Amino acid sequence: MSESEYKEFVLADYDRQVGAHLLLSELLVPTPANIKAEIVKFCEQGSALSAGDEQILRSFVGTRADAAAYRIAFLNGTADPFRPLINLLAERSKGTNIRNVNLLALLVGFKPRPYHPTMVRKDTTDGPIIVLPTSPPRVDPPPVDPLQKNRKKLIIYTLVSLAVVIGGYFTYDYLAHRLTGNERCMYWDDDHYQPIDCNEKPPHSQSQPIVWQLVDGLKRITKPDTLTPYSVRKVWYIQYNGKVEFFTGEGLYPPDTSRRLLPMTDHILKKYVYHIAD
Repeated sequence: MSESEYKEFVLADYDRQVGAHLLLSELLVPTPANIKAEIVKFCEQGSALSAGDEQILRSFVGTRADAAAYRIAFLNGTADPFRPLINLLAERSKGTNIRNVNLLALLVGFKPRPYHPTMVRKDTTDGPIIVLPTSPPRVDPPPVDPLQKNRKKLIIYTLVSLAVVIGGYFTYDYLAHRLTGNERCMYWDDDHYQPIDCNEKPPHSQSQPIVWQLVDGLKRITKPDTLTPYSVRKVWYIQYNGKVEFFTGEGLYPPDTSRRLLPMTDHILKKYVYHIAD
């Protein structure tokens, strides 16, 4: 099956759901911001991501550890990458990257997803559907020499033992640092807000009542050279003690809350990131 054929199937299902009043209003007249919000909601469902859905999300923000990490990545990112999907819904005959079709399939619950060239069309009494090819018949391996079999058992036993030791270490490390549920305060830890129990003393700064929106959404950008013209007015900055720092969200400057972050302009980008303006 070609990408264009798959696109027609997904668009047809979108139109069917529109006609049946099955879609949320955010998807009836979508905007990039609405699409971003719907993806964030999808990541908040709590269940583990399927391999296919993770592949779709990864095509927009790169690999993340789990659904919560994907949520933060989309929450902190801009809505600009979703404009091609808006254009696809407005101009059906227009070509588009297959990742935009896959994203639409995810948002409307179309399956199978994402697109794969091995998909085939099958005509049924209820109309055409997409099916995946059946798995090839199982072929039993040839008999294994007993000596070789014992050697494999020893290797497997060694690898499993090593995995248990390493897994135990990382499990302990995770349990030692995960949130306890008693965090009602936060403090600024170099480039992000860190949740903390209000009875604990932060290592380098004073704590304040927790604001989860700041914990999730306000980060200091540690690599300003990655900023582009698309970041203008979407990134905030401050000039403080002779340094210019950039942040992912608006609000007060965490190390000195008497100062407020400002939207980054094109001039600021050229002067302090590209170093081509006075």
